[in-house]
Amino acid sequence: MSSDIARLAARVAVLERQLARTTRTARMAYSSVEDGAIEVYDQEGTLRGSMGLQDDGTVGFVAHNGPPPPTPTPPVVESALSGLTVTWQGTWTDAETAPLDLAEVQVHLSTTADAEPDTTSPVAAFHTAAGGSITLATDTYTPLWVRLIAVNTSGTAGEPSPAVQGQARKAAPDDLVNAIIDETKLARGAVTDAALALGAVNSTALADGAVLAEKLAANSVTLGKVASGAITLGTLGGALADATSQRLVDTMGEAAAWQTTDQGSSATWAHLTGVPDAPTGRSVGEARGFIRLRGTTLVPYEPGVLYRISARIRATAQLASGADAFYVGVLGVGGDQTTLVNRAGANSPNSHYYIAASYRSLPTTDGWVTVVGYLKDRAAAGSAGPNNDPRSPGTVHDAVRYITPYLWLNYASMGVSGSPAVMQVDAVAIEALKTGIVDATNLVSGSVTAAALAADSVIAGKVAADAITGREIAANSVTAAEIAAASISTDKLVVAGGTNVLSDPSFEGAYTAAIATTVWSVVSGGNGSAKALRVDATAAAATTRALNLTSMPVLSGEQLYLAIDANASADWAGGALKFYARWQDGAGATVGFGVAQVDVPARGSWQRLAATVTAPANTTAATVWVETYQSTAGAVLWDNAVVRPVVPGVQIADGAVTAPKILAGAVIAEKIAALAITAEKIAALSITTDKLNALSVTADKIATNAVTATKISAGAIEATHIKAGAITADKLDADAINGKTINGAILTGSTLQTAESGQRVVISPGNTNPETGSIEFYSGSADESAPAELNTAIGYASDSSGTYEVPSVSLSAPKVTGSIQETGVFLQSHVPGYSGGVFNLYANDLSGNGVAYINGYGADTSAAGSSIELHVRDAPSSSAESSAKLTSSGFSVAGVFKAGSIATGRVTITPSAANTPTPVTITGLSVKGTTFRAVATPSTAVPGTAVTGVGVTNVSATGLTVWVTRTNTTSTAVDWIVIGS
Repeated sequence: MSSDIARLAARVAVLERQLARTTRTARMAYSSVEDGAIEVYDQEGTLRGSMGLQDDGTVGFVAHNGPPPPTPTPPVVESALSGLTVTWQGTWTDAETAPLDLAEVQVHLSTTADAEPDTTSPVAAFHTAAGGSITLATDTYTPLWVRLIAVNTSGTAGEPSPAVQGQARKAAPDDLVNAIIDETKLARGAVTDAALALGAVNSTALADGAVLAEKLAANSVTLGKVASGAITLGTLGGALADATSQRLVDTMGEAAAWQTTDQGSSATWAHLTGVPDAPTGRSVGEARGFIRLRGTTLVPYEPGVLYRISARIRATAQLASGADAFYVGVLGVGGDQTTLVNRAGANSPNSHYYIAASYRSLPTTDGWVTVVGYLKDRAAAGSAGPNNDPRSPGTVHDAVRYITPYLWLNYASMGVSGSPAVMQVDAVAIEALKTGIVDATNLVSGSVTAAALAADSVIAGKVAADAITGREIAANSVTAAEIAAASISTDKLVVAGGTNVLSDPSFEGAYTAAIATTVWSVVSGGNGSAKALRVDATAAAATTRALNLTSMPVLSGEQLYLAIDANASADWAGGALKFYARWQDGAGATVGFGVAQVDVPARGSWQRLAATVTAPANTTAATVWVETYQSTAGAVLWDNAVVRPVVPGVQIADGAVTAPKILAGAVIAEKIAALAITAEKIAALSITTDKLNALSVTADKIATNAVTATKISAGAIEATHIKAGAITADKLDADAINGKTINGAILTGSTLQTAESGQRVVISPGNTNPETGSIEFYSGSADESAPAELNTAIGYASDSSGTYEVPSVSLSAPKVTGSIQETGVFLQSHVPGYSGGVFNLYANDLSGNGVAYINGYGADTSAAGSSIELHVRDAPSSSAESSAKLTSSGFSVAGVFKAGSIATGRVTITPSAANTPTPVTITGLSVKGTTFRAVATPSTAVPGTAVTGVGVTNVSATGLTVWVTRTNTTSTAVDWIVIGS
C-alpha cells in the first residue's frame, strides 16, 4: 500500500511540473486564424468580443454583451424659441470617468417624468464623453421631460438619468391679463409686430419720421405707395440697379425655420451658435448622418419671375470610403399650402427641384462651398436640376403655387447607422429677381434699361449734360434715331452693371469683422460710408498681402465686373494695388487671374479700380481677393467693393463690340464725331476689306506699328507676302506657337512643359551633363517637394582593358515635404567586355529610414555569375536586418529561414508505464501542402537503453501524434518537424 501511495505522489508531482511548463509556453506562438474569428469569453462563459473575420466580411474587434455603462448626471434644460437647449457636463452619477466602450449618450423627450427611454429612437445624442449642448426643435409648448441614457459599443444601455422638465419658449406669452401692461410697463422696443392688433397703428399713432428704412418689410413699398418725387437720389441706399427683391434668407439662427422630414439611424440635426468661421452669422445648422429637411416658410411662386436659390455648405467629417453628397433646391407646394407637388405633379417628398445642387460630392478639403441655381415659370413636367445658369433656369410643375428651401444632407449615409459624416449649413436664400415696382422718379444712376423705358419717354431735353454714360444704357436700347449727330465718341463709352454678389461690400458687417485679422482690420472713415477695410503694408522686405473676400461658382467664358475704392496712405510704398478674381478648375487648381489694378496709385485720396474679366477654359469657380502687392510701407483703405456677374447682352467686355454685334443701321456717318475712330478703338477683325474703298489704305495712312497680329484677318497674309528670312526666332511672340502640329522639325536646347505650374510634365535636356535627359512629372500637390523623374544617362568607367560608356535609365518617385527617403528603379544595359545587365528596385536609407531593395545582375562572362539579392532593414539604421541571395549554386538566407510548409516543435511525454508506448497529440498547426511527412527524435543521453523508441502517426496539415517508449516512466522531451509538399 505504501509503495502505491508513493507512486501516486510521484505521478502527481510529474503532472504538476508538466502543467507549470505548459502554462509558461505561448499557446499560439505558431498559430494563425484562418477564415474565422477568435471569440473572447469572461469567467462566466459569456461572449464578450470577437476578433478576426466578422459575419459581414469585415475584419476587426467587435464587442458583445458589454456591462451596462454608468448613469449620466441630470442634464441642464433651458427654454429656447420653439425648442429646448439640453446641456450635459460629461459627468456620471455612479462613476468617475466614462467607460472605454462608450458609444453615445442619448437624449430622450417624453410627456411624463417616468417614461422609459426607447434607445432605438433618441431625438439627439452626445457622441463624446466631454458632453456639450444641443438645441432641439419641439412641436409643442407643453412641458416636456428630458432624460439621458448611455449606450456602449455592444449596444447595451445603462440606467436613464433622472428626468428634468423643460418647456419651449413662445415668441410672445399668452398668459397676460387684459390691460395689465400699460405704457409705464413697456421697455423700449418691447412691442413687436406680434403684439400689435391688426390696424392698431394708423397715421395718427405714428410720429413724424417714425417709420425708418429698416422698419419697412421687403416689398412693402410699391409703386402706388410712393408719391411722385418723394424718393430722391440722396435718400436711396444701395445699388437699386440690382432690382433684387429679397424673399427669404435664413442664416440658421432659428430652429423653428426648419422641419426634418427624414433622417438616417442615429442621425441628428441641430442649430449651433458661436461658430467663428461661419461666413454669414456665426450660426450653422449641423447634420450628423443623413438628414432631409425643408423650410417652414412658404414663398409664393409667381410666373414670369426669375428666382435665385443659393446655399453655403461645408463638410467637417466624411465616410471612411470618401466624401458624402448633398442636394439643394426647393420643395414644390400646391395652392392649399399643404399638398406637395413634385416634378411629375405627385404628392411625394421625392423627385423635387434640385436646381442648385444634385448629388454633389463634398469633400472636407473643399471648405465652405456656395451653390446657386435659378427657377422661372411652370411646365407640365418640372426640372430635376441642377440649373446653375440664369440664362437657362429650371421650371416647376404647373400645380406649384409655393416653394420653400429643400435640403438633403449626407445623402450617401441614408442607410448607414451611426454615420460619421457631418455637414454644416451657413445660409440658405430664395430671391425673386424682378423689376417694375419703382417708377422713373425713384431710380438711381444705372438702373434704367431699355425694357424699363416707355417708348420715346427719354428725349434730349430731359437728359442733363453728360448724365448718360455707357453704364446707364442697356444693350441695343439706343439706336441711331436716338443719337444726335457726332454726339457720342469712343472715349465717352463706359460699360458696367449687374448684381453685386458680395454680402458686405462696404466692409461694415460681422462677416468682414470675422475675416479681418492680423494685418487686416475694419476702421472708421470709408468713402461715403461709416467704415473701411484697412491693411497695414509695412514690412521689412517687399511683401504681398492679400485677403480672400468670397468664393463663387463661375464657368469658362463667363465674365465678372470688378470694382473697388482704394486709398493709399501718403507714405505707402509698393508695386501695385489689386482687386482680382483667382480662377480655379474642378480640382481647386489655379488656372488664371482677372485683375483690376493700379501700379502707381494716388496717395492720400480715394480712387476707383475697375475691370471686366473673363473666366478662362476649365474654370469652375473663382475666389475674389483684395491685395497690396510687394509693399514695404504705409497702409491702404478699401471700400465699396463690387463683384457683378456680366449677363450677356447687358454688359460688354473689352473688344466685344465688333461689326456683327451692332444693330444694322444703328451707327451712321453723322453719328460719329470727326476723328473719333482711331486704330485702338477698332475691335480686332471688325474692319474687313469689303468695308474699305478700293486703294483707300496706303502705306502712308498706316501708323508705325499700328498693324499688329490682332488687326490682320486670319489667312490674309500668305507665304508670298512674307520676305524670305523675315521671320526669325526673335520675331515670334512668346507662346505664339500653340495648339499646332510641327511636322519634320527638331527642337534643340529647349525645355518642353505642359503647363506653367501645378500638374504638368516637363521634358528637358537634364543637368549640366550634355548626355543626360530627363522627364519630370509634377502632381500639383502642395506637399510635393520634388517631382517624379525619368532620367537617361551615359556614365564612363575604365579598367585595364580600356574605357567604357555605360548607358542607364532611372525612374525616381516624387518626394513629399518632410521626407528625404529615395524610392525608385535603376536599369543599366549590358556593356560587352565590362559588365552584364543590372537592375535595382530600391527604397534607400536616408536619415534613419528603413531600407528595402532588390538587386539583379545578369552575367556576361563565366567569370562572374548571375544573381538576385534581396535586402531589408527596419528603421532606425541600427534596427534588425535580413538578406537573401539567389545564384546558380542555390538560395542563401542571412537570418532565420521561415516557410509555411514547415512546422517544428518540442513536446514532453511521460510514459504511462515502463516499456509501454505513450502518445501525445499535437494540434493547432497550419502547414501548407498536400502531402505531409514528420520526423521525431528524443532529447536524451540514453538512446537505445532507457529510451527504446520514438515514432509519429496521424501526420496532417493541422497536427500529428508523437510516441515514446522507455524502460521507465521518466519524462522525455521529443523534438519533431512536419514538412508539407
